[in-house]
Amino acid sequence: MKGNEGNVGKRNKWRKSMVLALALAGGLLFNTIQPTEVHAEETSQQMIEKKAEIDKQVKKLEQELTKLQQEIDAKVKVFKQVQAEIKEVDASIVETQKRIEQRSKILSERMAAYQAQDNTVGVYLNVVLEAKSFADLMDRVVAVKTLMDADQELVDQQEADKASLVQQKATLDEKQKELQKQFQELQQKESEMEVKKAENEAKSLALKAQIATKQEEERLEAERKAAEEEAARLRALQAATPVVQATQNTGGGQPQKIIVGSGAGTASSGDAISTAKQFLGRPYVWGGSNPSTGFDCSGLVQWSYKQAGVSLPRTASQQYLATQRISASEARVGDLVFFSYGSGVAHVGIYLGNNTMIDAQNNGVVIESLDWWNQYLVGFGRIQ
Repeated sequence: MKGNEGNVGKRNKWRKSMVLALALAGGLLFNTIQPTEVHAEETSQQMIEKKAEIDKQVKKLEQELTKLQQEIDAKVKVFKQVQAEIKEVDASIVETQKRIEQRSKILSERMAAYQAQDNTVGVYLNVVLEAKSFADLMDRVVAVKTLMDADQELVDQQEADKASLVQQKATLDEKQKELQKQFQELQQKESEMEVKKAENEAKSLALKAQIATKQEEERLEAERKAAEEEAARLRALQAATPVVQATQNTGGGQPQKIIVGSGAGTASSGDAISTAKQFLGRPYVWGGSNPSTGFDCSGLVQWSYKQAGVSLPRTASQQYLATQRISASEARVGDLVFFSYGSGVAHVGIYLGNNTMIDAQNNGVVIESLDWWNQYLVGFGRIQ
């Protein structure tokens, strides 16, 4: 019995040891796992906070672009208002000229009649001599006097309309200058917007890469680099200086006349020019890029070449970057000609040879000489 009791005691002691060992092991295991779980929770929370902060910064970048777009929209509104005012003044001028022409015809006929009678006294004398009675005489005198007064009123109206026409043309000239100013400011704003979009796109991609998976991070990094390169190229164009200004700055005197070539164009450029000419006289529409909306300068170029099977970017700056630089003397029909008002490439036209181009400007789609535009000329670009 004593032997069995000894064995039982040993087993109980062993059991107690095992329980204690398991308890200790469980405690160690608990202590090992719990900090890992807490760390995971902290990391997740940090990621949530980081994502919220990045979303906030991305939204701020988007708001910067929205604000700049609102500034552009406000300028577009003013531009359209000036366009409408010019249209009204144009209509008034047409009406005034029409009245002047009609009165001129009447007054010429009146003058011929008076000259046939030698003078107005002769008219009165004929009335007196032909009168059959005193009452008839008075009626005739009153009738002639009425005609003479009417003629004088016509003369007065004619002079007033001529003075009005002078004022209307002066107003039109002022409005045209205002439209040109708005046109140039809009084009420069578009150039600024292009740079800002590329810069903010690069910043946004860099922010998003911070909370992306490894695979997404690699894709976002490649896109970010491309956006930064585009932003750098567009920023470089902000320093583009018109040829005439550069000549004045370096030469210190009157700039030499720019000699422009007139080489033959290609089949595709001929097709593009034919397309562009279909829209001569169409009003300028900011942001327009097809016949249904109307055209701005780069929109006309892009659409015209698209119909000829040539793909070009949307804006003047992008088209400048997409074409091969050539000198003015090398220019040939169908090359693109680019202009700057002092900050970035802002305007583009299609060269037609003989120092002319077709472009969409503040007065609509026109064919015009480069003589006036040479003060803003940056250079020519050949489509490759």
